[in-house]
Amino acid sequence: MRKSLFYVLFFLACMMFQNVEAKIKQQPVYLFGFAASFVDSLAFITDVQYIDSAYVDTKTKFLIGRNLYSVQLQDFLEKNEDCKHPVTSIFFGKKKEKVEKKMLSVRRRFEGDFRLKTIVCPFHAENYIDSKIAAPVATEANNKPSKKNKK
Repeated sequence: MRKSLFYVLFFLACMMFQNVEAKIKQQPVYLFGFAASFVDSLAFITDVQYIDSAYVDTKTKFLIGRNLYSVQLQDFLEKNEDCKHPVTSIFFGKKKEKVEKKMLSVRRRFEGDFRLKTIVCPFHAENYIDSKIAAPVATEANNKPSKKNKK
């Protein structure tokens, strides 16, 4: 009797926690980017921008594909601002006031150590689903014949 009660309770507990998985939801967010170049002690900060179709993980509240926004900022700086090897990070949130407050905090933190320059980098929403499925670019290592094929 005790074993069967234990198994029933265990089964119910498993069923309760089954629906706790994270869901990816498309929602609008505000974001800004920060980049620092440690080669010449120059830092860049973008203005707060509204993205209407960003993907956010509902459980962890993380921006899905945030690395794509970071790469956009890095490419923009390397092409338009002639910045060599910038280290980028993206900050986001649902409310504009909180994101602006975070931007001022980041600005105050790095103003003394770096020459801070405000830029207008237009972030655009990348389709998260398509970016995961995109075919990898062939490299030289992939083009070399294997040892088995040399015979």
